[in-house]
Amino acid sequence: MAISTPPPICWRDTPVVHDFSSLPPGIRAVVEALRFNGRSTERLQAVPQTEWPALLTWCDHRQVTVLLHTLCADALPETVRLRIARCRERHATRFARLERELGEMTDALNRHRIEFVLLKGMSHVPALSPDPLVRAQGDIDLWFTGESIQKACEVLSGLGYLPNRRRGAHDDARHLKPMARAHNWKWQGDLFDPGMPVHVEPHYRLWSGSAEHIVIPGQTDFWNRRVTRTIAGRPVRVLCAQDLLGFASLHFLLHLMHGDLPLQRAWEIAYFSHQNARNDGFWNRWRQLHSPGLRRLQALSFAITRIWFGCDVHECARTEMESLAGEVRLWLEHFALSPLKRHSQPNKDEVWLHLTLVHSPLDRARVLLRRLFPFVLSRKGGCTWMRLAHHARTLPPTLRGAFRWMQLKRRMNRSTAGDWMRPELPPSPDGAIGQHSNSSPTLRVHGA
Repeated sequence: MAISTPPPICWRDTPVVHDFSSLPPGIRAVVEALRFNGRSTERLQAVPQTEWPALLTWCDHRQVTVLLHTLCADALPETVRLRIARCRERHATRFARLERELGEMTDALNRHRIEFVLLKGMSHVPALSPDPLVRAQGDIDLWFTGESIQKACEVLSGLGYLPNRRRGAHDDARHLKPMARAHNWKWQGDLFDPGMPVHVEPHYRLWSGSAEHIVIPGQTDFWNRRVTRTIAGRPVRVLCAQDLLGFASLHFLLHLMHGDLPLQRAWEIAYFSHQNARNDGFWNRWRQLHSPGLRRLQALSFAITRIWFGCDVHECARTEMESLAGEVRLWLEHFALSPLKRHSQPNKDEVWLHLTLVHSPLDRARVLLRRLFPFVLSRKGGCTWMRLAHHARTLPPTLRGAFRWMQLKRRMNRSTAGDWMRPELPPSPDGAIGQHSNSSPTLRVHGA
């Protein structure tokens, strides 16, 4: 199969081509094999046998190992196929546990008449993932409203689930501390270990404007539009199709802006976009239900996943992508591949994207301080030498990235002065992202 150049992303009549040759060879091979247009497995077949262990470890942590096997098993060496087959088998065993425990939780919560919405995981199949076994799922995420979350925790405690004090910190921004049944399991470095405890995360909101300094109104509407599906053999409430995509996009951006590389989550959004590129009914309803600010954040996730995976997009989504603010588009043109390069070229280029989405100078300073010196603002208690070493190692390339970003912005401002730039409109009074609340001016481009 010939290797084709990925299709450019177009800002109206201005094409932008990204240089995938700058990616590490193995990572580039994986991304090309997962693409929807311009897909190729030639580089995957050319990966030396000695490099496969490290590449598979990278895939394991990006949650695309089983997906890679499902889409292109014939292009993988026999030893790699056998290794992934064993991983899939162990994952299937654990998935059965997830289904069983979700069923127990559902029955108990229903007996106490506590309403909830199942987030992520099994609710993403089949809309965002063709097979539940290709989607890595670690926790069970349940969303509650009001005081019901405390009652739900009491019910879960009755099933043996208790807050896990050794697993992360209390996330008071979106959910309570993860809960799990008592166990003697110890981490052995196996992400597919079927004995890994099942944690449940009780959410009380989908997004925290105070934590991310980006306010998204209308989360209550997501709750009011929930629908019922059969999952784990029981009727379970989940987000409607439009909100499912919206939450998946927000969750992807959340991880991206915090320095993660949620590659499998990105592929899911690309998969949905590609499958629904001609679904006028879905996108018309999507535009009706979601506010301009929420659509714009989703358009950002669409743009990134389209760059990475070359998926088709509906005209409605394309229009939203083309209306992204000038600085956001500037970041997409120059830094969209940075998260994929991080394994070999440490960087925090996602920080500049986050800053373009924040209005207040004080909030921008908070974001910058949190990302450059997270141990200063951390509420997790202290910092380790490993964390200090990591941030010391990434600080020089981060500062170089900051210098490059400032240069690009100055160049953009010079080239778009006068008639080429529309004046910036003030943000909404409550800080919410509204139809005209771009964090930077929207650029006019040739042919617009």
